[in-house]
Amino acid sequence: MDGLSGPAIAAVLRAEASRPPDEGLSPGDTAAALRCIRWFLARPGRYLYPEKTVCGCTDCERGSNPAAARDVLTLTLSRLPRHARRELAALVTGLDEQLRRRTLPDPFAHRQPWHRAGPWWHARIHHESHHL
Repeated sequence: MDGLSGPAIAAVLRAEASRPPDEGLSPGDTAAALRCIRWFLARPGRYLYPEKTVCGCTDCERGSNPAAARDVLTLTLSRLPRHARRELAALVTGLDEQLRRRTLPDPFAHRQPWHRAGPWWHARIHHESHHL
């Protein structure tokens, strides 16, 4: 997990290992989420359009959709002690700035049931429009 100190990485690993997988966080999920978002942001082009997977399962979405990966980071942040949370939050803030800058807001997101109370990263225009 590039960008985090050893103690912060250890705290993330403890948070992932201390929860049953059915609570939404499994070992390796945070590193995979960071890789997914960084891979997405490394793509060429001024604007990027997240893509939903064909199957839509949680595991596939977390591995390729930056919005689903960002959800994992939110969950991880909620389970970390203060010092590790601060480090990961700083890293996530930088990624969020890039996501906001390189993706476009979806003007029809309010029509989607999953976004009505959801975070901003789910209200971005995706590769194939699901709202029309």
